[in-house]
Amino acid sequence: MKGITVQWVLSKKTVFYSLLLGCVFLGSMTIFGGLYLWSGPAGEAEKTVVIPLHSGTIVIGEKLEQAGIIRSAEAFRVYAILTGAARRLKAGEYAFAPKSNLAQVVRKLETGEVVRHAVTIPEGYTMGQIAQKLEQAGLVSAQDFLTVGTDARLVKAWEIPGRTLEGFLFPDTYQFTKGMTARQIAKQMVGQYRSKLSPELIAGGKAQGADLLKLTTMASIIEREVRAKPEQPVVASVFYNRMKKRKRLESCATVLYSQGRISGALSLEDLETQSPYNTYRHPGLPPGPIGNPGLNALRAAAFPAQTEYLFFVVRPDGTHVFSETFEEHKRAKWKQKRARRRQLQLTPAASQP
Repeated sequence: MKGITVQWVLSKKTVFYSLLLGCVFLGSMTIFGGLYLWSGPAGEAEKTVVIPLHSGTIVIGEKLEQAGIIRSAEAFRVYAILTGAARRLKAGEYAFAPKSNLAQVVRKLETGEVVRHAVTIPEGYTMGQIAQKLEQAGLVSAQDFLTVGTDARLVKAWEIPGRTLEGFLFPDTYQFTKGMTARQIAKQMVGQYRSKLSPELIAGGKAQGADLLKLTTMASIIEREVRAKPEQPVVASVFYNRMKKRKRLESCATVLYSQGRISGALSLEDLETQSPYNTYRHPGLPPGPIGNPGLNALRAAAFPAQTEYLFFVVRPDGTHVFSETFEEHKRAKWKQKRARRRQLQLTPAASQP
């Protein structure tokens, strides 16, 4: 009788474990069957979605489902957890190819394959122009970028010799991503500026009596004044020669900057403004850069041409006539005025059919 009882208990346990294993198997089949069913391609066209920082699988899944990238937010969540990817999903802007399946979507989020936006900052752009360009690219607001660029504590922490980041945001083509902050973008641009400062450039500036701030300020004026790059070292020599003789620089570009302008004609009244950036009134360099110079302008400021020129006047084609004396300069100005007048007279006639 005792043997029969033991046998019955063992039989009961066997049935129990068999049922348990069956339930586990059926549950697993249900889960993986559901995942298989819902892991198929959902979108018929390329879709883009932005995943905010610190988003969990619930938020990410909902965003992907709403965008039509996946079929089920819940299936995404379960799959991410079961594969161990849940804690490795990265924020950013993602573009998903048509008919991407669940595994491909999760893999892209896990590896951080974000969309990169190429933004070209032209040489000579001011900080304000850069801010507008970044806003137009949909990366950060212009105001946020300007707030970072004028943050005195940040400027000091980054060991920038100026009062703002003006002049130290290197013009180049950058690959930015949505989700980057204004501070991260500015830091990358400042880092690019530093990477261009070779010991040779710094030594060249010192030979001109220019520390980093003065070198960059001079380069920014050259960049804004000169369109013909081969002439940049010659224009640099003019400015250095004028400073050596204690003559004011009389750079129109500095006056325009003082008025928040980029280009345009200047009146006699404009030349009388009291701004410290007005080099028609104040001797020497202005307090800081008037834009962000490129490498050629920095080189010109560090290694100016050896000339005796003290003046230059622009030709209609953007090149310059250089002079050593004021009399020569007056004649050159008059000649270029007549050339521009003739050009204006000929332009309407040339445009007629």
